[in-house]
Amino acid sequence: MTPDEAPLMLTAVLGQADDAPWHDRLHAMEHLGQLEVLAIPEAEAARKRLRLRTDRGRDCAVALPRDQALVDGAVLLAREDLAIVVRVDGGARLRLVPETVDDALRLGHWCGNLHWKVVFGSGAMEVVMDGPEARYRDRLRDLEPLARFTIDG
Repeated sequence: MTPDEAPLMLTAVLGQADDAPWHDRLHAMEHLGQLEVLAIPEAEAARKRLRLRTDRGRDCAVALPRDQALVDGAVLLAREDLAIVVRVDGGARLRLVPETVDDALRLGHWCGNLHWKVVFGSGAMEVVMDGPEARYRDRLRDLEPLARFTIDG
């Protein structure tokens, strides 16, 4: 590959690597060195347009339609000699447990205004951190007079 070479355009999710039609084919391609992995940080997985390199250095431009998502195991390319599969890297998370519904609403609003990627669970929120934990804890200190919550982890 030359530095001037255009990126490989990936414009659709073709299927899931674990699904029956794909599993055996991708496994065989992996043994032949024809499978490449596009590692995407969890905080970036919601994006529809990205520019990344595969684990073998192939330059890729992802441009998905609105109704498709980058999830772990998504097959983005399947040619006779090459397949590209997504691996979503689960980043570190900060687990927040609000004490009341009012506190949960304040905490959710706060995290949304900061554009933090949040995963909601039963009675808790997990903030996907893409930087130092101290930075997140500092921002949450400003919220402490308004909402009661605990930080697990």
